[in-house]
Amino acid sequence: MTNAKSQLISIEELIKLFINDRKEGKKELITWFLNNVMDQEAIEQLNADKYERNNKRTGYRNGTKKRKLKTVDGELTLDKPDIRSGLFTTTVFDKYSTVEKALDSVIAESYINGVLTRSVNNIINNLGVNVSPEYVSSLNKELDAKVKEFLETRIDDK
Repeated sequence: MTNAKSQLISIEELIKLFINDRKEGKKELITWFLNNVMDQEAIEQLNADKYERNNKRTGYRNGTKKRKLKTVDGELTLDKPDIRSGLFTTTVFDKYSTVEKALDSVIAESYINGVLTRSVNNIINNLGVNVSPEYVSSLNKELDAKVKEFLETRIDDK
């Protein structure tokens, strides 16, 4: 089976999963897409496709390593290419972590200002980002714990 044909089957499976379970389907779609982005980055960095032999090749693949990425849709497990003779660099983790930090910052600021979880969810959805109320609540719980810890810490403790 050719790579293009196997990708087509994967896309069909992702679409079916998305129809049956939007949340899991979206996570799988994002995972599939980001894995393909990193695969393309590896091809460009090595100047060769998988198993391709040429004179311009700069290194060799050594499989993949599982790497977790937290997103507003949940935690994703991605397959980051491992390069045998050098370092693989990817923009996937940098770009997503910046977006996540900005989003968490908006939620934290809303929390500090006493905005209700439902209102925070509406504000973020109006920005074009879909966030579940559970995600906002979980961040609020983390902030509650940090605020409580801060308030209970003695000033002379180091």
